[in-house]
Amino acid sequence: MEQKTELLEDLCADEAVCFIADRHNVTPQLLLRHFLYGEASIPLEPNEVEILIGLSEQVKEDRITNIKTR
Repeated sequence: MEQKTELLEDLCADEAVCFIADRHNVTPQLLLRHFLYGEASIPLEPNEVEILIGLSEQVKEDRITNIKTR
C-alpha cells in the first residue's frame, strides 16, 4: 500500500495533474482517485486521459528503476 500512496503523492505534485484538476474544479487527489479507479464522474478530455496515462506509467517505471538500483 505504501508504494501506491507514494505513486499518488508523486502524481499529485505534478504540474500537469494540478492543471487538469484545476480545470475540473477538483483536487489532484480526487482527480487521480477517479482516474485510477476508472470512475467516470469527472469527464476528462481524451488528451487529458493520455497525459494522465503517460504520467502514471512514467512514475511506475521510475519506481521500478529505483527499486532495482537499491
